[in-house]
Amino acid sequence: MRYATTTAFLALTFLAMPAWAGPREDTLAGISRCASLPDDRVFLDCIYGAVQPMRSRLGLQPAPEAQQRLVPPLVPALSQTVPQKTAPTSSQRGDLFGMSSTSKLQMAAYSFDARGLFTVTLSNGTVWRQDANDTTFAHFGGRPANYTATITAGEFGKIRMEVRGEPGSYLVERIR
Repeated sequence: MRYATTTAFLALTFLAMPAWAGPREDTLAGISRCASLPDDRVFLDCIYGAVQPMRSRLGLQPAPEAQQRLVPPLVPALSQTVPQKTAPTSSQRGDLFGMSSTSKLQMAAYSFDARGLFTVTLSNGTVWRQDANDTTFAHFGGRPANYTATITAGEFGKIRMEVRGEPGSYLVERIR
């Protein structure tokens, strides 16, 4: 019985440990984060910078620093928490820009561009724009205060916004 308990404990311990990605996974994750860049030239330079983990593994010459800096930072895995009212610090660079991994806030304003993509200002002053590659279109029609937006970290470093009363979620990027 003691052997079974020890084995179960070790198995759970290993399952709880984070998986370490290799150069391929890091490269692919970096490339996917480049997809949010609207300019084609910047997008291509970002991809060149995103392949740095594989270049390092193969012992190739590093990509230029300017290209490596174009790769958007990785957004951490979700912890289902409500935002805490704390001032952002420089150590919070990897989170949702000073907000917790899941933030539920009321809309203060919204607008739509000619393509039907939205820009939303939330009650904390942050401004979010719908990703140009998103194929889901919003149909906000009431007062902004009637809508509550939930910002969450999505897969491959993407950020998602769900709006109470609207079906589905939207890919967004913070612009302010």
